[in-house]
Amino acid sequence: MVQKYISPNRGIFMADPIDGAQTRNSGTDSLVAFIMAAGTAELTADVVEKTKHHIVDTVAAMISGLTLDVGKRALQIVPLLEGRPEAGVAGSPVRLPFQHAAMVNAMLAHADETDDSHEKSKFHPGCGIVPAALALAERQKADGRDIVRAVALGYDVGARVLEALGPMPLNMAGHASHAIGPLFGCAAVAANLLGFDASRTGHLLSYAGHETSGLSCWMSDSDHVQKAFVFGAMAAKNALFSALLCEQGWTGCPEVISAERGLLHAYGTGEGGRSLDEPMILGNEILHSDIKKWCVGSPIQACLDSLEAMLPSIPADVEQIRSVDVEIQANEVFIVEARAMPNISLQHLLALFLVDRELTFDSVHDVGRMQDSRVLAVRKRISLIPSIELQEAGGRQAIVRVNLADGQTLRHHTPCVRGTWKNRMSRDEIDAKAFGLVEPILGRSRARDLLDGLWKLETLSNERWVALTGLFTGELPRGC
Repeated sequence: MVQKYISPNRGIFMADPIDGAQTRNSGTDSLVAFIMAAGTAELTADVVEKTKHHIVDTVAAMISGLTLDVGKRALQIVPLLEGRPEAGVAGSPVRLPFQHAAMVNAMLAHADETDDSHEKSKFHPGCGIVPAALALAERQKADGRDIVRAVALGYDVGARVLEALGPMPLNMAGHASHAIGPLFGCAAVAANLLGFDASRTGHLLSYAGHETSGLSCWMSDSDHVQKAFVFGAMAAKNALFSALLCEQGWTGCPEVISAERGLLHAYGTGEGGRSLDEPMILGNEILHSDIKKWCVGSPIQACLDSLEAMLPSIPADVEQIRSVDVEIQANEVFIVEARAMPNISLQHLLALFLVDRELTFDSVHDVGRMQDSRVLAVRKRISLIPSIELQEAGGRQAIVRVNLADGQTLRHHTPCVRGTWKNRMSRDEIDAKAFGLVEPILGRSRARDLLDGLWKLETLSNERWVALTGLFTGELPRGC
């Protein structure tokens, strides 16, 4: 039976089911056809630009992660993973097998809350997908445009698989959407860059289905170590290792998504959005992905935007602040309420902002500031209010009221936080964020050269972009 799909370049094409597949429409058939079409599809200029935004942002997160505890722990295992020298690792002179390089770089990319997110499907795409694409492209000698296409494809596949499952109910049931999305995204990256045919791509998706794992109890991790593994490293490692097996001829189930006892049966919540049989357009999900203006947890972004907007009217003397009321989506309160990690604790970060009247990368990661007497005094006056109305409205929203001692109340509603897909950061803003993260580690000249090169990624040959990555792999400047 021949089936019809919407191709990534907006045309219609016909595709036969993969070998041995059921002849009805299925999630696996749809994903295979989409991945196959992506291999030759032309990217729009907007998709190329937005994809580079996310690659630059993720590389900056990897490099800044080198200074954090998670990054230091990640680099400690590099000597244990040595083998074929196929891909570089940030902050290390050692080259590793591609799947191990991707895993370590993914740990670095989610060493904190700097990396991007996909709000609708509840996962962080970049921290797994970008390291996987870079490592495998280095092994395959792919060029910069191949990387851009593979990354955009990975965002599409990861987001749409999660949407079909129903991400928020999935998380509430104990399964981590943050692990599942990047797993399928990395598998799509691998199928694309390895040039798999439809049959082998179907087998790889079968392995991804069986590798599906991750528990939402990652929230109890106060060190961010297992969280980094769940959000990015586990997906990159498992997907690329599975791709290696399929490259060598290992086979899997012909239908893993929609089959009886398959992915949708085991993990589907019945509350998903678009099915995998609905049209997929290459680059659509990266256009709907968010980049963080602030290096803190996603649900806190809009709260800080509101405080920043009101800052000229807020007294510098914090004793003049009687109380602060903060409304965010009800279903996201548990993610950020009074957390032990400073960069995902809403009350701490708002208090820190009011005391310092700014936030820096260093300050939001300073555990010692959680015991600062001035910060603690303001923190006690901050109330977090779950809002069903904001939850139903969706998006990254917050309403913040600052009640002053003189009886005045300042109020600001951020309906669409800066950096989200509806309120995009410009290239200049993302470049400034990235430069601020990497310049203290690489030095001014090296950081500038790296970012200037990444902004031209789609024009670079394999040799040129691999040379560019040498600015943050190998020996780093002394003291870094």
